[in-house]
Amino acid sequence: GKYLFALPGSPGACRDAWDEILVHQFDSRHRPCNFVEIMPRLEEHLRRK
Repeated sequence: GKYLFALPGSPGACRDAWDEILVHQFDSRHRPCNFVEIMPRLEEHLRRK
């Protein structure tokens, strides 16, 4: 599957979103939680069909 993320329109806001939020969420070592850990749960609805 593919995921789509909507970011603010200005270059500075996009840079801040990546540098301050997303880069950490895509790192499985980031604690206490990260997006990588919950990605399998996002596909649960596909397995139920």
